Amino acid sequence: MSSTNPLQKDIVTLNRRYLLLVQQMATTKHPLLSASVPGWLTLKVRGMTLEEIDQLAEDMIAPCFHMNMNEVNFERVQELPHGSRRKAYMTNVLVSQTASHA
Repeated sequence: MSSTNPLQKDIVTLNRRYLLLVQQMATTKHPLLSASVPGWLTLKVRGMTLEEIDQLAEDMIAPCFHMNMNEVNFERVQELPHGSRRKAYMTNVLVSQTASHA
């Protein structure tokens, strides 16, 4: 990692972990992949080598991930208490997104 700025190092680390997670989800055909990751990204990351992922993560100047949530859903998650109710709500959001992508 060639970055010296602590914030940029954190961005690189987050991007690397995110890209590796996407690759792992694609490899295992995780059922929530299509609801949580854009299809084009899945296709591109699935075949990348570790070196390619590391280089890409280092070259990105901002976090490369996003949650496929709209503002209303995000605000609702924030309002819910930490724990199982939030997780249940997120599960419902992701399941509904999966159904709409099918």
